[in-house]
Amino acid sequence: MWWERWIPKLYLTKSNICGVECIYSETGISFNYAVLNIKKNKVEVSVQGTTTDAKEILTLAKKLSAVVSLAIVGKGVITKKIIFSENDSLVLTDLLSQHLPAIPANDFYVQFFKNESNSGHISVCRKEQVNELLALFTMDKIEIVNVFLGVLVCNALANLTGSYNRLTTSTQQLELMNGYVESVMPLSDSSSVSLDLGETTIQPSHSVSFAIGLSYLTQQENYHSTNVELTHLPIQHIEKIKTRLLLFVFIIFLFIISAINSVLFFQKFEENSALEVELNLYESKNNQITQLLDSYQKKKSLIEQTGIFDNKKMSVYADKIAASLPNEILLRELYFNPEEGETEEDSLTNFTENELIIKGNCNKSLLLNEWINILKSQNFIKAVNLETFIYNSEGHLPNFVLKVDTK
Repeated sequence: MWWERWIPKLYLTKSNICGVECIYSETGISFNYAVLNIKKNKVEVSVQGTTTDAKEILTLAKKLSAVVSLAIVGKGVITKKIIFSENDSLVLTDLLSQHLPAIPANDFYVQFFKNESNSGHISVCRKEQVNELLALFTMDKIEIVNVFLGVLVCNALANLTGSYNRLTTSTQQLELMNGYVESVMPLSDSSSVSLDLGETTIQPSHSVSFAIGLSYLTQQENYHSTNVELTHLPIQHIEKIKTRLLLFVFIIFLFIISAINSVLFFQKFEENSALEVELNLYESKNNQITQLLDSYQKKKSLIEQTGIFDNKKMSVYADKIAASLPNEILLRELYFNPEEGETEEDSLTNFTENELIIKGNCNKSLLLNEWINILKSQNFIKAVNLETFIYNSEGHLPNFVLKVDTK
């Protein structure tokens, strides 16, 4: 996929790898193991040991969350050196029929380890033996990332063993050329050769297990094989890592989107809350203004009905009436355009236009008659009627009521 190109190679391996050398002998199976990891761009051996119980390695791998890579050595593994020219076919089936013609290809797993020069080694092992070992290490759902046949995995140490002529493993003696295995020989009585890495020294018993772990961490392809049962293991492992990375990136992407969405949501929520407060305030003010307008319209209609806005000069009439008032008459009340009787609560009040109601006190009817005559003589007065006259009034209550019709 196109997105796989963006994945750095550093992320295509797990942090811990347990390399296991599986030694088949007449007495049974034993295991040399080493757990490697990378810290600050430096390969370190965190745990190493030897055991005859595979469960011990499985428990350790599960505890350290380490994947497992195996190498089968000893009884049942055949290694054959081959030398070829540039024109020779390096097809694995051709090499096998040429150098190991007695081996039935369908019954054996075959791996070809090529050196820098025109030489290499073919390693073969019965499928039944390898499958039994795989079943032993996969029963606890431990992930197997690779299986090597023989000690030729030590070619993964070529960058470290370039100055070595010989390297010793737990079962065999390796002759080296430019760091690559040139020949494989049985162990001899000569002193074993350890791998000195400065602060760390790899003993012969863990040379193979260290090479297995280093091959994984440095992502080397040490052999060629046509057996899909073995070659799919590293491919499947890498695909799992890519899937996990894709899922992780997808989750991170969703988290970022969710975080951005949350920030935008709360920002918009605060803005919306502030806007709602303002809208509620404006709505309240608008309601008040609407109520005032409605009240104003009602009062305006009421005032217009009183005739105040009409051009009748009511104030002038009132002044003239007041000027004609005798001193003996006390004016108590004066109504312009009085209300026309009682009205219902839900009805508008009606007023009589061009009419005045005058109420006051006067103890002399003669004076009241003279004033009425004076009012009738006014050019703006059409008629004057004495509605009520009580000779004796109690307190300050008016004792007469005049109704005046104006023009």
